[in-house]
Amino acid sequence: MGGPERLTHVDASFLYLERPGMPMHVGGVSVLDPSTRPDGRLPFEEVRRTLAARIHLAPRLRQRVLEVPLGLARPVWVDDERFDLDYHLRRAALPAPGGRAELADAVGRALSQPLDRTRPLWELHVFEGLEGGLAAVLLKVHHAMADGISVMRVAQAMFDLEPEPRRPAEPEPWRPTPPPSPGALVRDAVLEGLADPADALRRAALAPRVAAAGVAGVLAGAIRILGMGPPPRGPFDAPVGTGRRFAMADAPFERFRAIERALGGTVNDVVLTVVAGAIHDLLRARREPTRGRTLRVMVPVSLRARDERDLVGNRIAPAFVDVPVGPMSPRRRHAAVRRAAAHLRGTALGADAVLGLGALAPPVLLAAAARLVSRGRWFNVVVSNVPAPQVPVYLCGARLLASYPAMPLAENVALSIGCTSLAGTMAFGLTGDRDAMRDLDRLALAIEEQVEALAKAAGV
Repeated sequence: MGGPERLTHVDASFLYLERPGMPMHVGGVSVLDPSTRPDGRLPFEEVRRTLAARIHLAPRLRQRVLEVPLGLARPVWVDDERFDLDYHLRRAALPAPGGRAELADAVGRALSQPLDRTRPLWELHVFEGLEGGLAAVLLKVHHAMADGISVMRVAQAMFDLEPEPRRPAEPEPWRPTPPPSPGALVRDAVLEGLADPADALRRAALAPRVAAAGVAGVLAGAIRILGMGPPPRGPFDAPVGTGRRFAMADAPFERFRAIERALGGTVNDVVLTVVAGAIHDLLRARREPTRGRTLRVMVPVSLRARDERDLVGNRIAPAFVDVPVGPMSPRRRHAAVRRAAAHLRGTALGADAVLGLGALAPPVLLAAAARLVSRGRWFNVVVSNVPAPQVPVYLCGARLLASYPAMPLAENVALSIGCTSLAGTMAFGLTGDRDAMRDLDRLALAIEEQVEALAKAAGV
């Protein structure tokens, strides 16, 4: 890439939020079937060669974050002049029998480690020794670099739509652009600071996403957020430590589409319904009261316009919905979730308009505001649904079976759930605090059970 590119205020916020007990990376665990390869296996060396040949397709993978002296402006992305691909590749063999539990434990340990802030903010872990001859890779990327949608864009540099790996055009030898001097960083920061803030506000007001929704709709979304009041006390409200647990659940994506067609609403309504039902089951197993209980879910909503789909970076805003976790039939729970989630995008646009003001804040204030907000009680759990194409996908000729998202935790929220429908499987990745979520496996099992219960209730 060319000269330094400044992090957006949202991207920078994820850097400012990070602390030892709260690493801010996202990722995905891809489980692969190498039987589609001639040799029936997925050698680590083959993965390395593929990434080395294609890394130019995702230029951010060779860039690092450079801070501006005295915090005069948000950091910038610069080429890493000492980039070393092998530093970012990790290889591990799972202990026998190499099942889901062993893979989840290995992923949890990898997620517990923060990324090196002096290098490009990503790692690729290759896990060998899975039962049934399978293999798995974990792509771990800092949230400052990408949201769930753009992580998929980064992954496109690695994956193919055909068993035969494509051969991208040979790029020119990579020559990193030298980073700007401290003096140049200060000069650019001062010049940006002299820019007219009113002009920035005018551009924000004319942004396509705001114009499409209408100012009234954005204001209504912001008012709706404020009107929700504080969230209820939840079972996952706990200080988050450094350790992580990971668990996986899955079901055919067509099952979710069939439920959607039978009951109405959206696939996201189905996702929220099965998660709410699974939390009910978990609370019963914990012998906690559930009658009449609700929890507030933070749902990251993508606000990408059509011309932003290929951009790396964060184009998300938080939306909030209160879901019932008390005892009720699956159909009744779905109807309640559908009503509650009807205004998700409106609340996201309202939050995006408020967050957009952060673009005008000095970095020191933006960092302080991000940390202050992170310590507040705004929600009880995160549920993120990342849509993906329903086509076969391959890595080095090995067919993808499922991709389980890995999500960061908020400072006082011990559970985040992500799901994606890549390659025909709706795969849930559950990330929890190691101490607060000792029964994370039980919640993953309950999600699969709730999918079946809702499908039965819908008659599909």
